[in-house]
Amino acid sequence: MKSFKSIFAAIIMVGLISFGLTACNQAAHQGKTTTAISQKVVKPDTLNMSKDTLAMRVQQKTMQEIQKRQARIEKEAIEVVKQTNQAMKFIYTGNAKKAEAALGTALDSTKTLLKKHPNDDLIPVDISVKAQDLITTIPQVDQTVKTAKEEMTKGNYQEAAGLLNNLKSEIDITTVNLPLGGYPSGLKQALGLLKKNKTNQAQQVLVGLMNSLVINQAIMPLPVLRAQVMMDEAQIMFNGKQDKAKVVNLLKNADYQLKLAQALGYGHFDKEYTDISNDIAKAKESVKNGSATSGTFDKLIKKTEAFKNKIVNDVKGTSSKKK
Repeated sequence: MKSFKSIFAAIIMVGLISFGLTACNQAAHQGKTTTAISQKVVKPDTLNMSKDTLAMRVQQKTMQEIQKRQARIEKEAIEVVKQTNQAMKFIYTGNAKKAEAALGTALDSTKTLLKKHPNDDLIPVDISVKAQDLITTIPQVDQTVKTAKEEMTKGNYQEAAGLLNNLKSEIDITTVNLPLGGYPSGLKQALGLLKKNKTNQAQQVLVGLMNSLVINQAIMPLPVLRAQVMMDEAQIMFNGKQDKAKVVNLLKNADYQLKLAQALGYGHFDKEYTDISNDIAKAKESVKNGSATSGTFDKLIKKTEAFKNKIVNDVKGTSSKKK
């Protein structure tokens, strides 16, 4: 299991090398398709907040999500997997008695887990974090998608896949889960086989158990996180009675980041993107005409947070094998 410190350091490195997406170098546009997106909205030339501040706050939001998921990891689940591995090693070296003891310890841990989580089937064992970002603009994203489609029509599927695989600006959180529903019975089966000196069969059962660990992947789009940070900063500036033009410009940047996320294909929730974009437009207008309040920003920030959570919790395909 990676420590908070090592994960944080890795994210900082990504943040330092990929600021091209953070609202300072891009021009773009929005609608219901990526082509329509790049026909409506032009990216502001300035951001009105420090790049370093933006990066640090994005990292803070990322760490909050990581820590929330790490808090769900159970030490007993870690022990179950550890002892399963130990048992396999003992069987391989011909020490069946130690293998039996390891499986007994693993079974005791599963009993504890079943008491703590009687209604949960998947118990987190470990998480890993990977960050991938790119320097791009919405028109460039559109062009890449167009080129990929052209390659597909030519039958050049690998070239198309390579092009599309680069269209990522995200934090991937991968969680390895213990399938509590079936794992204890597998341990009991392996233990029974060991006691009958059927070591090969026991080893096969344990290999099957390790392959039954379920891997889930959650994705946090970096443009959405940046949009949230920009909204937060806009509210801070508004509450501090700073220049209205700067507040409005931050909201424009936030809108752009959301449109970039949509162009990259995150969420595919066209209605949510449109609703938030409309709310941003209303917030900008209210700031300009003097009718805005701090509550105007609270509503916008809350809706964007809910949208982000919807994307993050749309866990991508589970795997029945630990890779």
